[in-house]
Amino acid sequence: MSTESTNAGRRNALKGLGAAAMLPLLMGARRPEPGAGPDTVYELRIYHLNEGKQPLILKRFHQHEVKIFERLGMVPVAFWTPTDAPEAGRTLVYMLRHPSRAAADAAWKAFSTDPEWLVVKAESEKDGPFVAKHDVMFLKLTDFSPIP
Repeated sequence: MSTESTNAGRRNALKGLGAAAMLPLLMGARRPEPGAGPDTVYELRIYHLNEGKQPLILKRFHQHEVKIFERLGMVPVAFWTPTDAPEAGRTLVYMLRHPSRAAADAAWKAFSTDPEWLVVKAESEKDGPFVAKHDVMFLKLTDFSPIP
């Protein structure tokens, strides 16, 4: 199929929706975040890492930890690494979504005793712990928060 016919198909599909269906998109209307309810909480975690451990913890999150979170009902929202000194190369920031604060507490309790996690942690930290200290904050969305 040519690019021209693909574009024509898209234009026809948009025309078929009609202006009324497109109005929320044009007006920048927000939609509820999938899976979020009235008791939803967001957990912001900041890991201050031991020297040289950022590449190792990023690898562990990428290969194992995110999958364990998901299996236990923790919903990853985003992961960040700072770009500016002194935090660059020494910090991991991430956010999880939970159905409620009680669900978050239960998920972390399950995580701390999860057999897969215990093996992954022991193997990955055989040369020393990754995290020197961590900060945790639970948050609720405001009614005017833009939702992507």
